[in-house]
Amino acid sequence: MTTQPIEAVLFDLAGTLTAAQPAPTELSLLPQALPALQRLKQNGISAGLLLDRSDRQLAPLEALISATASTDQQLRPLPAPDLPAMLALRLKAQALNHCVLVSGNAEGIRAGLNAGLWTIGTALSGALDRHSNERWSTLSCEEQDRIRLQATMTLMNAGAHYVIDDVAELDSCLHDIELRQAKA
Repeated sequence: MTTQPIEAVLFDLAGTLTAAQPAPTELSLLPQALPALQRLKQNGISAGLLLDRSDRQLAPLEALISATASTDQQLRPLPAPDLPAMLALRLKAQALNHCVLVSGNAEGIRAGLNAGLWTIGTALSGALDRHSNERWSTLSCEEQDRIRLQATMTLMNAGAHYVIDDVAELDSCLHDIELRQAKA
């Protein structure tokens, strides 16, 4: 059985690599963002970013991403498939079903599904804004579980194929997608 390689992973920047509501002037990456992108590059998988605006300063990511697409490019808004499909094409993907969209919000998941991509929801980074991320460790276990469950259910109800806490858990999902594609 040969596995079908994943050609590209598209990240909805806000909610996967940054907090759901990042600071408007600076790119404050989550600690797990760079290692996840580095592993993709080492495995020969192209990474792209869906941006809320094209003027973001992406200096820490430039060596690890291959392309970007932003919502200010006169495309239909999410959940239309335009933005993720355009980014997959920029990444030179041969088949959209060999691409994965990682998003922390329901609209991003729906857009990925509408484009024919595999989808992975990030429950915690998508549910937490910058301030909540900073105080996550101070929340009670019950409060953390409530936030995680609510975010997970929102992403699952949007149709996500997988839901993980954050991009640190991405590798196991990508491996499973390749195995599932081989069985199809």
